[in-house]
Amino acid sequence: MIFTLTTIFIATTIQEPPEQVPLETPSLQWMRKTTGDEVVAIDLVSRRYEAEGKPDIWLIGVAHVAEESFYEEVTELLDTMDIVLYESVRPSGSRPPSGKTEEERVASTQKSLEFVADVAKRCAEESDLIPESMDDVIADASLIDRRLSNFVEDASVDAWSRPFVLQVNPAKSEIIIWSFGSDGEVGGTGSASDLTARRIVKVLEEGEYFSDEEDNDKGMQEEFADVLGLEFQLDALPYEEPNWFCSDLTIDEVQTEIKKRGGDPAILGTITGESFTAKIASGFLKLIPMLDSFTKGGARETAKLLMIEILSMPESEEMLEGVEPELAHVIIVDRNTEVLKDIAATIEVVENVSTIGVLYGAGHMSDLSNRLGTLLGYTPIEDKWFTAMRVNPADSLLDEKYMRQMRAMLKMQLHNARKKKEDK
Repeated sequence: MIFTLTTIFIATTIQEPPEQVPLETPSLQWMRKTTGDEVVAIDLVSRRYEAEGKPDIWLIGVAHVAEESFYEEVTELLDTMDIVLYESVRPSGSRPPSGKTEEERVASTQKSLEFVADVAKRCAEESDLIPESMDDVIADASLIDRRLSNFVEDASVDAWSRPFVLQVNPAKSEIIIWSFGSDGEVGGTGSASDLTARRIVKVLEEGEYFSDEEDNDKGMQEEFADVLGLEFQLDALPYEEPNWFCSDLTIDEVQTEIKKRGGDPAILGTITGESFTAKIASGFLKLIPMLDSFTKGGARETAKLLMIEILSMPESEEMLEGVEPELAHVIIVDRNTEVLKDIAATIEVVENVSTIGVLYGAGHMSDLSNRLGTLLGYTPIEDKWFTAMRVNPADSLLDEKYMRQMRAMLKMQLHNARKKKEDK
């Protein structure tokens, strides 16, 4: 359970308060525990970087689950950014189709057709309205997920720079997404052949309602937020803003990178919630509301307090060492490389940009910070701290004696894990 809770929280981003507090030498901490009168809290930092002749860059560490006030402060900071690059492993096929050869262009376009067709089908079934154009699909996608409209818009222009065409067959309740190949004309052979993706829309009978398993089986992070009375990042932040851009790998790119490093793509289940361990953890979370009813909120506050204590331990990052090295490298280094490419491209190509916000998980920030300095000449200038979660220890089920015992137990576990690793 320790591994699961730590992973959920570290994989997020944070934002800043309105007041500016210049620092001569900003701390390179990315997370800290603070204590006050009847409160223990976990804070995340947003850090501003400068480089001569280049736009300022803010590395904004977020949490996937946090208090509503945290996301309000984050949004306030992000509203001052000219461009926001955010973390989100993209669905396969959601990048703009491309390729160096005709074969690659055909394959890339077909993958995007399948992605767009899947979204069109889901939008039609959930809204009970068949889209009449690609503009309808793009607009309706935001009703499913705030990020999805941008993904569909990116993907719906083929590798020859021509927009996809939507066709509807009402008699069959069928949606067809078309690309007319390299020549842009109906028919043709080879790379000029027409490419399509077809989907049948489920027609609801009177009195029926559409039920999607994805809605009934919430992701573990969203469920975690609900149980603890917190907000979920994807619901709380304005991903639909026109100056927000996803800067991340796609699922199939992540799988490819893992294979390159000799790993098994099946280990992706450890971060998608599909693994057996994740299901067990999810089941445990469902017990908290029941315990809460007997303890008048004590179980919920105890869970928050435990997570704050675990995350604030100097050795907490070692709890993630159970992740396979191939996956760990892809999660942090390879995805950060994608962000750095986008930062460099933005600096070189986009005009009149004075601030770039990078909204990513706190676990990414040390590597990003180091490479911003080494590769692009950036220096940290200013820190802003936001409280992501707070609790009154008196409302939990643990007194200070038990907290000391818990800390000692965790340190012993870490010591044993470190020794085992050294022995190997």
